[in-house]
Amino acid sequence: MSESSAIDVLVQGAHVLARGRDIGSILDGLLAGVGAATGSASGAIFVKDGSSGQLTIAASLDLGEEAASGLTAAVRNPEHAVARTAATGETAFDVLPGAPGGPALRAHVPLIVARDGGEQVVGVLALAYDRPMDSVLHPLVLAVADLAAVSIDDSEFNPRIR
Repeated sequence: MSESSAIDVLVQGAHVLARGRDIGSILDGLLAGVGAATGSASGAIFVKDGSSGQLTIAASLDLGEEAASGLTAAVRNPEHAVARTAATGETAFDVLPGAPGGPALRAHVPLIVARDGGEQVVGVLALAYDRPMDSVLHPLVLAVADLAAVSIDDSEFNPRIR
């Protein structure tokens, strides 16, 4: 991916964040941009419930209804890679899937915001793809994850984007 393509993704992300009217459309726009830039076959942005810690899909990319339902159920298992990312705050690229089917590799990126003098995971960006992701793309994925984290955090306090 060229430097200008990465800039385009970030410009699009900033635009959707500044002008989005609801959290769903904001997260859908961010996920579509990073999915296209990385050549991901599918993806999801999970939001972590502040009280229960339960993860729910807030945006998805090329996940059918059945796959989304299965993924929602799967992440309830604390051993699932997405659940582990939400619990530990650790980023992982080119992870082998825990269950058969779908693309060959995964990326799991925590969505982290500063709160109450520390850092808090508010969700997870998950991407699925067939070939190892070029490390040049990692900073772009991390930047989009930061934009998603800010939009989730803002939606909790800003009725305009709930």
